[in-house]
Amino acid sequence: MADSAYPTVLLDDTRYEDEAILPRPVRAAVDLPPLLASARALANEDFPASRQEIFLRQGRLLADYEDDFAYTGDPVRYYPTYQSLTDEELRGYFTWRPKVRARQVEPAPLTFIFLHVYELINLIGVKDAEEAYEELLFIRRNYSSFGWNIGYYLDRWLTDFVIYYGLSPELLADSSEKLHNQCITVLSHIDAEPQDRVMDAVKQLAPRWLSRSRFYAAHFEDMDAVTYKVLKGMAAHYAANCKRSLVDQLFGARLPRHMHIFSQAIFCNPLQRKNYQYTLDDQCVYSCENGIWTSNWRPLSSRSGRKLEGLLKTIDQVMREAYAFGHPIRGEISTRWIRKLINETTQELLAQKAAAEKSRVRIDFAILDKIRADAAITRDRLVTEEDEEPEAPAPQLAAALPPEPEAGEAAPATALLSPPEARLLRCLLSGESTDWLRAEGHLRSVLVDAINEKLYDAFGDTVLDDEGLPVPDYVSDLKEMLAP
Repeated sequence: MADSAYPTVLLDDTRYEDEAILPRPVRAAVDLPPLLASARALANEDFPASRQEIFLRQGRLLADYEDDFAYTGDPVRYYPTYQSLTDEELRGYFTWRPKVRARQVEPAPLTFIFLHVYELINLIGVKDAEEAYEELLFIRRNYSSFGWNIGYYLDRWLTDFVIYYGLSPELLADSSEKLHNQCITVLSHIDAEPQDRVMDAVKQLAPRWLSRSRFYAAHFEDMDAVTYKVLKGMAAHYAANCKRSLVDQLFGARLPRHMHIFSQAIFCNPLQRKNYQYTLDDQCVYSCENGIWTSNWRPLSSRSGRKLEGLLKTIDQVMREAYAFGHPIRGEISTRWIRKLINETTQELLAQKAAAEKSRVRIDFAILDKIRADAAITRDRLVTEEDEEPEAPAPQLAAALPPEPEAGEAAPATALLSPPEARLLRCLLSGESTDWLRAEGHLRSVLVDAINEKLYDAFGDTVLDDEGLPVPDYVSDLKEMLAP
């Protein structure tokens, strides 16, 4: 039994002897022009120098160099420098660089593209930062599709470029950070801002709930008015009773955070900045103290507007109840004074609408019809027989139209959905197995999208969430619609 635990090895009579290893083919040496050879020599000098220092010295020496060398390779280097390229690759790079400087867009290895970007962020081969910025934009427009998502890196480095070289903040006017800060500024001065500007900022900062709310689609003017007054009331409350403002409560406080300027790039700090400050706007300041960079603002992330989204959903919930809208939802804020503020603001708006309704001039159309009828009789009595016109033939009765459904009456789900869609929805609501989908050749994601699309008009919202499960707020309504 012990021997069976080890495999049996069978050896044959084959003999193995030494064999000569074939030498690798030696490439023909590439003649290196004198200037390139001088740049190579900079890396071999006796003084200790960092990789960035060597790159900057070589780049300035080769700033205007051009070559004419037929190169067809595709080198791959991470964080490429002149020193990391072979002689052949180096000559190929300096053959391609004059073309891109002349605005000729030709395919190039990503290593060459990144190396040229590193030159530009260090102001190698350009007269000033403005020219380098335009060159970077040209690379962004024409080479972003060449792989490695170079556009992702350039978006970050362009922002760092404006900050480091002190260019106009207007160059970043379309950036997501700048737009985010502008909206934060509007909420910071909500007492001085009109309702439309505040609501535009709210929709920019928290776009998800209002874009899918059924109640907001039907009563957007009323909900805008309530939201505006609630935010102003919350701002006044925080200003009087708390150290943190409305914006701090919703988006966090402005705190200095360490940042890495030109992260993941060969950056040589050509201006030798040690103590420096750049103000992007009144919400964001970048600082460099003793070579350490920090940013002082509220960072933009996927969770930035979550608290504001929760407030909007709570306002939606309270207003649905006050308007007897149906399809109730569950708000996310339970703070008593905030819910009281929302309720009081909603009731105040409803009272104003009721008062305006009472003051409207009403016309009784039944009385007008009687007046018209009496006037017609009087007119007929005054008309003589000679003045009478021949009687027109009676018009044919139009075909009776089918009665329109009453407002708010939803069509049965079985009439809107195909049999597989209705069956899947029943299974999701009852928790039954959906293994039949594969057996019958259906894709669950396709059926889920179809259900959401066909029932959107009835609910004003998607009834199945991103995981394909029923939204809890609509479960009872869906079961009622599916009832036979």
